[in-house]
Amino acid sequence: MNLINQIEELLTPEAAKEIIEIVDIEFVKENGQKILRIFIDKENGINLDDCTKMSHIFGVKLDEADIIKEEYVMEVSSPGIDRILKKEKDFMRFKGFKINVTTAVSINNQKHFSGKLMAVEGNKIVIDDVTNRIVEIEITNIVRAKVDPEI
Repeated sequence: MNLINQIEELLTPEAAKEIIEIVDIEFVKENGQKILRIFIDKENGINLDDCTKMSHIFGVKLDEADIIKEEYVMEVSSPGIDRILKKEKDFMRFKGFKINVTTAVSINNQKHFSGKLMAVEGNKIVIDDVTNRIVEIEITNIVRAKVDPEI
């Protein structure tokens, strides 16, 4: 199990206690410093108090578990308006929204799709793509999917 999975497994129960969902976790190096980014969300959105509270809870849990062996800075924030979609429940929640999807394997000679998320059926999403119209995409074939905020 990689470090991100270990962190997610450790922190998900803590988030669930607060009725908060962990949307994504990144552990990156920027300007010579390791940064652990944890993106959280909940039914009616996240505010600064939620981020502060979860930062404290996550920090205590990570310190107790001692699974990150190097110095790092932790950031806890909202996934933003261009939220990443990873799990089937993410796609279900944003059905009807415009999304952008990149796949690992081409579908109709295309790997980048943009359009309205029409349905989530089994392990597939159905998108009304601007280029190919109705396209079915296996969730396991998705490299990256994000909500398109259409600003």
